[in-house]
Amino acid sequence: MVTKQNKKDNLSYTKTAYIYLIPAFTLLAIFVLYPIINTIITSFKLDYKFLTGAFTEFNIRYYHEMLKDPVFRRACVNTSFIAFVCVPASMISALVVALALNSIKRFKQLLITLYYLPQVTNVIAAGFVFLLIFNKNFGLLNTVLGWFGIEPVAWISGSGIAGSAELYNQSYRRCLFVLFVYSMWQGLSLKVILFLAGLQNINPQYYQVAQLDGTSKLNVFRKITWPLLSPTTIYIYVTSSITAFKAYSMVVAMFSEKFGPPGDNSKMMITMVGYILEQLGDYLKPGAVSRASVAAVVLMLIVMILTALQLGITKRGVHYK
Repeated sequence: MVTKQNKKDNLSYTKTAYIYLIPAFTLLAIFVLYPIINTIITSFKLDYKFLTGAFTEFNIRYYHEMLKDPVFRRACVNTSFIAFVCVPASMISALVVALALNSIKRFKQLLITLYYLPQVTNVIAAGFVFLLIFNKNFGLLNTVLGWFGIEPVAWISGSGIAGSAELYNQSYRRCLFVLFVYSMWQGLSLKVILFLAGLQNINPQYYQVAQLDGTSKLNVFRKITWPLLSPTTIYIYVTSSITAFKAYSMVVAMFSEKFGPPGDNSKMMITMVGYILEQLGDYLKPGAVSRASVAAVVLMLIVMILTALQLGITKRGVHYK
């Protein structure tokens, strides 16, 4: 039975806990909450000047301009490709590798270490390595294709495509393929480790009972492994999607050239973060910071909405052990 003294003690403990949390709340307000609010306010300031803070009026004009900007639409397409194509593909590959690693006994730790190496490799350095692999003149891939009599392919090149929509589309598809391969390699390592941890956390008694019943391996995966691995799967998918929307470094390392389609000066492989940084490039120009703030606000809203949808849709399918 809860007495008045117990209620007073619980209230006292709660107050003490909040007192200890004040430093954390203060840092959170200064470095997270305030920048978000300030960015939202700045996005509505017309002709905002970074040094003086002066602006003409509050207006939503920059939102209209950004939504009509073909560069921003291209950034949305490229970022969505990473989030909704590369991430699921890398998750499927990581799950297959984790299942294979979990089933072997010898050299398991060595193989796990090898698969984890991409996670500790510098993104820019890895991007340059892939740039060399896909080089038209001396790249490893074209060298292998040459053994089979296939002509060298310009995997990453913007030369000769001006004025031709067909050449532009071909170059764009090749660049997407390179980006897909790199995303698969770079995103595989951490996902394999997380899936492997989730697999090893499953009670082996479930598998022993299934083996006694003569259950097939496919049904074991469908009825035991996949449901009990669902919390890990949802965690990986949500965090990987958020990370994909922040993609920038790997694209800069491999696609630093300006690829302009006919009649356009946009970057072929630009991402949403790259678009924000481009707007900030001329931050002393009136309105430049406001335009970057608009893109940042839109990116934040997209990530928040997609995360809420992902958690809402998949919540019923999660089985906690």
